[in-house]
Amino acid sequence: MAETAPNHYSHSFALNLEKLPTKKSDRIALRILYPGIIFGLILVFLGVFELFNGFNHSKTDFDFMPESEDVIYQPFMSPTFFDIVIILIGLGIVLSLVFSYIRYKKIFFDGQKIQIIYRPVWGAKKAIKESIDNYEGVRFRIEFFQFGFMNKNKYIIELYHKNPQKTAPLYISTKSKNIRKIWEYYAQKLNKPTIILTDEGMVKRDVCDLNKSIKEMIKEGKFVNNYNDRDPLPPSIAYVRKRDKTVIKARKIFWDAYNLLFGLVLLVFGAGLLCTAYNHEQAVERFSSNVVFGLYSIGILVITASIFVLFRKDKIVVKKDKIVIVHKFMLFSRKKTEIKKKDIEAVDVTINPATGRYYLSIISDERTAVFGKKIPIEDLRWVKKFLINEVVNS
Repeated sequence: MAETAPNHYSHSFALNLEKLPTKKSDRIALRILYPGIIFGLILVFLGVFELFNGFNHSKTDFDFMPESEDVIYQPFMSPTFFDIVIILIGLGIVLSLVFSYIRYKKIFFDGQKIQIIYRPVWGAKKAIKESIDNYEGVRFRIEFFQFGFMNKNKYIIELYHKNPQKTAPLYISTKSKNIRKIWEYYAQKLNKPTIILTDEGMVKRDVCDLNKSIKEMIKEGKFVNNYNDRDPLPPSIAYVRKRDKTVIKARKIFWDAYNLLFGLVLLVFGAGLLCTAYNHEQAVERFSSNVVFGLYSIGILVITASIFVLFRKDKIVVKKDKIVIVHKFMLFSRKKTEIKKKDIEAVDVTINPATGRYYLSIISDERTAVFGKKIPIEDLRWVKKFLINEVVNS
């Protein structure tokens, strides 16, 4: 049921509707561009520096060994090959960021028409103009993206059109605070219904219903509580009811593309560290001790981040008056998001159009909580019904 979604480039974007006409550029932020380019150039410099043996080459015992002596010296990989790889990685980072900055979209709105000007990396600009009357509503979606070694959320509010090229961004942020208020603000200013893509298709909510909670919607007959306590517990869900709270969490880690990627990273960097440690003396002879310990530090950092991604779990803690999303890593837990039950306006099994992955979203005016990015859709539906029942009966 995945739908094609437009690619927005910003991580922080807001189209100002208070003063018309208005315009805004959608492109990668300079706060991401500059540090990335600096890091890439540092890798290029280190690679070139090592490729030409640094500024000075100190002779070692290997330089004075007789050729007839039976000595075998075999490094883990060719130093020249390693230096070239580091240079290419640095150049790749720099070029990819430069190309990302070259491309952009410019959004113009005069109150009646939306104009989008596309600037690709290669080729000529393309302009699209469309009347506001031809848009179906203001859509909210969450897009998962990789920020370094961390998996983060990008909260997107956009003026939705059936043609993805005509869909225009209105607001983009990596922070969920007040996201529903912002969503409702744009819907009210444009007099368009809110839209969210769920497992049941596009769900629209009229402007007159935007500030109503789940309880109010059920009282008015616009929403149905269809939870059945006789339904079997899903196989992927662990459910524990305690005296003052109920805890819901995944029973095990569900392997997906991200987990496999980080598992591979863990294996490669772990093997690299072991081989370097086993040949430590030779590595220090070939490179400087500072470079070797720097590589150790990078390897340990990457391995730690990979373990964190692989073994981190989210759980839902349902208390008397609130619902809390908690990040759990082995024996350690950290509260991520907390929402009062009386403030919850929607609980949906939502799809990310960009990836086709389902997750549970719990939405209030002030924030949105996300849970279950690796849980099967049928099990997420059970969690949705359970939470709605808890909210209604609280």
